[in-house]
Amino acid sequence: MDNAAHIRAVATQLFAALGYDGTSLQAIAERVGVTKQTLLYHYPSKDALRRAVLDQVFAHFRERLPQMLEAVTGGHDRFEALTRELVQFFESDPDRALLMVRELLDNPTDMRRVLGDNLRPWVMLVGQYVRQGQQTGLIHADVDPEAFVLNVIVSVLATVAVRPIAVHVLGDEAVTPVTPAGDARQIRELFRTHRAALFTPRRSAPDKSKPATRRPAARGDDT
Repeated sequence: MDNAAHIRAVATQLFAALGYDGTSLQAIAERVGVTKQTLLYHYPSKDALRRAVLDQVFAHFRERLPQMLEAVTGGHDRFEALTRELVQFFESDPDRALLMVRELLDNPTDMRRVLGDNLRPWVMLVGQYVRQGQQTGLIHADVDPEAFVLNVIVSVLATVAVRPIAVHVLGDEAVTPVTPAGDARQIRELFRTHRAALFTPRRSAPDKSKPATRRPAARGDDT
């Protein structure tokens, strides 16, 4: 990891733990193991470093979202793939989720602009796929597409951000990282509730192994 990337990683940790105002450039430089002058060579101000940290979070989705939407064609599969990508991104570094929540609380005015610039295109694009599912009957007609997508994002952020609390309430299984073998309890429930809210019930295919039941003839059918 080069100095610039290491600086961003440490800044993410400290901004998440202490907040932007509670973190000094000197503290970041000392944690990284470089001088403050070296840090300022890469990022000329504390605000420039903050913006680099936030941009790194959003850049992932700007790059990955179109690829996933193109690769996954099924409605249920697309929901699973997009939501799991979001979960895995924040689970792989929970400081990202905590950073976003803290920024929303500490810098609401600026974060409204940042989130608007970065999340709105993502929300609108996925919202289009929700509408397509509504047209085919796959998705409930009363779902508000953009609001639903935003609620999924907020739910994932909150779920990952509160993991230190969840472990005391639900036990270690609550915060087990996402793996191919299975999800933590909170993540399983997140998928279940959003899946139920989004998709219409699947119709069961008729069991061809059972003989068809003949309807009794109505009175007057036999002549």
